[in-house]
Amino acid sequence: MDIPRNAEGVNGYTDNPADKPKSFEDHMRELKDLLSSLPNDESVTDVDHDKKHEQDVDEARNAVLEAFNKSKNNTENDERITNCKNRVFKSEFGLRYDDNPNVFRTDENSVYRVTGIDQIADIINCGYVRSKEGKVKGGHENEVFWSAGGDKLNFIDERPILETSIDTVKDGQIGALSLDDLTAIWVFDGESGKRENKLNTIKDIKRFMGKDEQISVEELNKKIKDGISLADISATF
Repeated sequence: MDIPRNAEGVNGYTDNPADKPKSFEDHMRELKDLLSSLPNDESVTDVDHDKKHEQDVDEARNAVLEAFNKSKNNTENDERITNCKNRVFKSEFGLRYDDNPNVFRTDENSVYRVTGIDQIADIINCGYVRSKEGKVKGGHENEVFWSAGGDKLNFIDERPILETSIDTVKDGQIGALSLDDLTAIWVFDGESGKRENKLNTIKDIKRFMGKDEQISVEELNKKIKDGISLADISATF
């Protein structure tokens, strides 16, 4: 359906709740939980207790509102996430590469996107498979292209491949897919000559990053250098 991904957790992180976009109601429930868990130290005077309680309430409220505003700024205000258009194409003609033992064959129940390490870094930083800023080759803007899997779609390219279920994205669907929507991130291993699914590795990198930390292409390449070729460092998505 052509429905934008919203900030209610549809595309949020399940691995790191602190990064998961939340609704206003979610934040208010969090505030209520924080308030109910405030310490009740009976050893202090009523006046001191009231001041401490008021301070704790203010701190809790500010923390929730800060998280709420950060969530809105990172999702609802990012046009490349909320208004991104996904395009899905089906290959009518394709080579099987039967003479190549390292060919990557696709499944009809999945869709795929060949990309570069720069987009994988962007997925980690923002949490979504969004388009590159500005217009790209062909004059397209704020569109992400996918290919439906099947016998006619096979890869020998060494660039990384994103994979998701055919039920997750449809042609014309609005709203960038999240990291959690992906079922695999296939990365070429130069030593074995085969691809490995690095999705869990990518999620782990995201999980252990600081709140406002951003990862560069070079840093990401070092973290999974055994699975990414230097040739995969692309300047475009």
